[in-house]
Amino acid sequence: MEFNFDRLAAQFEPLIKSQIDSLGITRHYDEYYQVGLIGLWEAYKRFDSRKGEFGPFAYRTVRGKMLDQLKKEAQYKAVHAEFCLGLTETIHFEGGVLPLENEMLEFYLSGLTLNQRKWVVKKIFRQMKETEIAEEEGVSIHAVKSWRKQALVKLRRHTEKTS
Repeated sequence: MEFNFDRLAAQFEPLIKSQIDSLGITRHYDEYYQVGLIGLWEAYKRFDSRKGEFGPFAYRTVRGKMLDQLKKEAQYKAVHAEFCLGLTETIHFEGGVLPLENEMLEFYLSGLTLNQRKWVVKKIFRQMKETEIAEEEGVSIHAVKSWRKQALVKLRRHTEKTS
């Protein structure tokens, strides 16, 4: 008998919708529904009938996939929100705030880790020395130099791609 994922998806649609509701997801409903379908597909591919029934396994896999997505979103928001908030506090010059658009700066720094972004803001905009950054961040000078090295590599790559 041929497998029909559409039939399986229709059968488990209430499970996917109930997980979206139970996790309190109100924004990006369609995206999370898609994540639920992907979780269902992964459950189907990995299911071993010798280890139990499919329903509970599908439940755990779908819910886990949605929780992973929520965690990724939260991490992304935390990094970007902290960076944008820090940016408005740290980019100053004699005439007030440096006239750079946040979107433009974000475009160039989007591929950097939080620590690499900290290095860019503190070194370039606040004109701090590596030793000062290390002291303020509570890390070694070697760590700050590593941030610098990797940030410069990524920024060069990004600049080459956009030129």
